[in-house]
Amino acid sequence: MKGELQFNANWRACCTLEVCSISEVDEFVKRAHYLKKRPAIVLLCMIAKQNGQPIGCIVYSAPPREADKRYGGKTWELARVYLLDHIPCNAETWMIGQSVRHIKRQHKDVCHLLSYADPSVGHSGVIYRAANWRQDGMTDDDRKTPRCDYVDAKTGKKYGRKGNMPVDSAVVRVPRVSKYRYALDLKVKRRNEI
Repeated sequence: MKGELQFNANWRACCTLEVCSISEVDEFVKRAHYLKKRPAIVLLCMIAKQNGQPIGCIVYSAPPREADKRYGGKTWELARVYLLDHIPCNAETWMIGQSVRHIKRQHKDVCHLLSYADPSVGHSGVIYRAANWRQDGMTDDDRKTPRCDYVDAKTGKKYGRKGNMPVDSAVVRVPRVSKYRYALDLKVKRRNEI
């Protein structure tokens, strides 16, 4: 069970997180991640390896268009995090921390990171809080009307836009569950960085 093992110094010693292409992480994202698809605009992909074997990935993408304005600087979205089930707990937080260090070193123009935790699939943001991200409300906090998905009643397939549905679909509008929003300011100096 994943929760029984800890991602300790012995595990960390044989694990790496490396920059890679989207094609190298597509298998993880499409086969194993609950969303089953990659983000539209990918900015950075990293693959986690244990003794040279792929065990997971992390993908950063372009955030919603209002993010740069909301956070006051260039913002990236941590859009996908995935690890194989047999990897011990705490590994996601390690992976996030390693990716943040890489972004701070290699992408100095990025000021903020943003991510979401989807309660409809049991996510609450524990990995973000453990990595010192701050909860920054919910996705629908500032909206006048809730966002909806469109479901084809015949097939059960979900679409983000009505215009993307086949012409013969039986359209059912389903309100989306509001997600927890988490943010990290990359320009704030932490005690251990001073």
